[in-house]
Amino acid sequence: MDLPKGFYGIIDERFGCIDSAKKLIDFGAKIIQYRCKNKTDRQMLEEAETIRRLTLNAGAVFIIDDRVDLALLVGADGVHVGDKDFPPCRIRKLAPKGFIIGLSTHSIDDVRNASCCDYIGVGPVFATTTKDKPHPTLGVELAEEMVRQSPYPAFLIGGIALDNIETIKHIPAWGFVSVRDVLANDKAHFERMLEIWNS
Repeated sequence: MDLPKGFYGIIDERFGCIDSAKKLIDFGAKIIQYRCKNKTDRQMLEEAETIRRLTLNAGAVFIIDDRVDLALLVGADGVHVGDKDFPPCRIRKLAPKGFIIGLSTHSIDDVRNASCCDYIGVGPVFATTTKDKPHPTLGVELAEEMVRQSPYPAFLIGGIALDNIETIKHIPAWGFVSVRDVLANDKAHFERMLEIWNS
C-alpha cells in the first residue's frame, strides 16, 4: 500500500476518539492512527471497527498504535510500534502482504537500527504534552540529521504547531504529525499549517 505524504493524523482520546477521527477525516487527513489506550480491549475493538469503516469510506490509511492484534482484528492497514513493543521483523512474519509497519525513533542509533518497517517517526522534535512521559526533545538539527540518515520515509512528530512548523519545513521528511494543535483548532488553522509545510 502506498504511504501518503504530508500530514499524518493521530487520534487523541482527550478530544474523543470517534470525534477526533471524524475531525481528521473532515480536514482531509490521508493517514489516521488510532492511539486511545485508556480503555478495555472490548471498547478499543468497537471504536477501532467504527473508525476502520470511516477511514475506508474516506479512502484514508488506518494505522493502530502498538496493538498488532487489534490491527489484524479490525483489518487496519498497519500498526505503529515503539522500542518496547513487538519488533517490526517479528510482526512482518505474521502480517498480511502490504501491511504497513511504522516505528518510533528517538536517536540516531534508533534510526540506524531500524529494520523491517515502512516508515519511521522522528521525535519529539519539540516539547510535547501529548504523552505523559515523553522522550527527550531532539530539536530541529538532530531531527533533520535523523531524517537524512533514514533509509525509510520519516514523519516528524512532537510539539509541532502552527507557530513552529516554519522552522522544520526545510527538512526532507515524508510528512509531519501534529496532534493537539490540529484537534484543538479549526480547519482554517490546519490549512494554514499545510500551506506553510508545502511552501
